[in-house]
Amino acid sequence: MTPALFDLPLRLGDAATLAEILLNQPAATQFKPLTDDFRSRVAARAAAGFENMTVHFGSLERDPVHPSAFYVCVDGIENQPLLLRIATAQTPSSGLFPKAILIGRTFLGAREAVLNVVPFAPSDHERILTFSEQVNIAFQPKLFGSRPVIRVSGDSPATAFAFEEFRKLFRSSGQNQAAFGTSGGQDPVEFYFSTVWSAIRAGWREGYALHSAVPVAPIPGVRRRPFEMDLNIVREVVLLAGMTRDQIAAQF
Repeated sequence: MTPALFDLPLRLGDAATLAEILLNQPAATQFKPLTDDFRSRVAARAAAGFENMTVHFGSLERDPVHPSAFYVCVDGIENQPLLLRIATAQTPSSGLFPKAILIGRTFLGAREAVLNVVPFAPSDHERILTFSEQVNIAFQPKLFGSRPVIRVSGDSPATAFAFEEFRKLFRSSGQNQAAFGTSGGQDPVEFYFSTVWSAIRAGWREGYALHSAVPVAPIPGVRRRPFEMDLNIVREVVLLAGMTRDQIAAQF
């Protein structure tokens, strides 16, 4: 049975509003892979906002086992990072993310929707692995070799703001130069998962490199070694904790 909490981390009204917008999109029932255009249409329909929920529309994906269901990253009450699953009542529950919290069931016209969440913070390593390996492998880092990259490092290197800047560069130049590197004293395991988590929330599916100046031991649960030591770094960007979006943009 799906557990429920008395103090829910997400308001049913917010989740139901998003579910209605999403499930009423014509392409939602076609069971085809989602496109950025589809995600943009959903985001535009939801532009009025929610009472206590921030939606990271770029993360929107279908459940790979039950394609009539959707996953999307949201920030709930008190900015709790969550993974929201939106499904019709006829859709079986997910085996990918067990022990989900039932937010509620609600009727959207003639259809009943079931809304569940699981915690989805950078420390939720197992769920990040599941999402990046079974929901969409495009969020995993890739080997870049000699491709020129901009290496981002610092106190907070795995930020969605940095991915936003890489997206601007990619659109203007057609080149993907996204790379993130560890700096002194950073735990490579925590660094790996926080970077993948940020890529998921930012909806960055174009690939990115991970760099380390020293050899890194295998990451638990990760099939291959994701860190490279010999990247073609053309520029360094150092991000400090507490930097604003505009300050980060100025670094690029």
